Amino acid sequence: MNYSLLLAGLALVFFVLLLLAMQLGKRLGQNADETSRSGTAAIEASVFALLGLLVAFTFSGAAQRMAERRTILVQEVNDIGTAWLRIDLLNAADQPALRDLFRNYVDERINYYGHVADLAGRDAIAARAGAIQKQIWTASMRASHNTPPPFAATYVAAVNDMFDISTTQTVAQKIHPPAMAYVFLCVLALIGAALIGFNLAVSKRSPLLHQAVYAAVMTAALYIIVDFEFPRIGTIRIDQSDTLLIAQRQSMVNPDGTGK
Repeated sequence: MNYSLLLAGLALVFFVLLLLAMQLGKRLGQNADETSRSGTAAIEASVFALLGLLVAFTFSGAAQRMAERRTILVQEVNDIGTAWLRIDLLNAADQPALRDLFRNYVDERINYYGHVADLAGRDAIAARAGAIQKQIWTASMRASHNTPPPFAATYVAAVNDMFDISTTQTVAQKIHPPAMAYVFLCVLALIGAALIGFNLAVSKRSPLLHQAVYAAVMTAALYIIVDFEFPRIGTIRIDQSDTLLIAQRQSMVNPDGTGK
């Protein structure tokens, strides 16, 4: 599924709904006069204040989660690189098999990040990476018995960090606000649009530019929030960070330059 087109389509639908909500508000306010607005200013201020707070908090949270996912990816690349280098501490006979397993593992991690937007497929990829983790751990335990304890402990700690950060990233990819939060935000924006339409009808004005600006601004705000929350399906993307992991994979060659 092309999620970029889906997101753009939903944004267009929401833009139209906002315009329709304003038209509905204007229809409701056709027979109203200035006296009908008395006492409603506080209600309108509360609605728009709540709308502004929700947009601000949702926007800030989505941007923060995107930054955290990028930071975790950088940490994962560092942990993989550290564990790879510490393979040199092991008995020479145990190193080739572990290097092959490491390369397979990183290939699956790259594959995982390439399919993060595939909500069903990414779990299968994560499962394959988890199976390779078990193989690496089993091979590492065997190799540690043939390695001096200080070197073995240093290597095992690096492998453990590499596994821990991958779990952290997998969980971080699935942490999102409840869907009801987005539904409430959209409903509140539509209510705000209806109030705008009502006030335009009472004041006997109908500036299309101002209506379009409100609809465009609210649509853009929600689009960016969702884009931050799912930064691999829309305009705002963190795919560039994957190049760090790809570069790490390309550097994972045997000491004699083979095995890439």
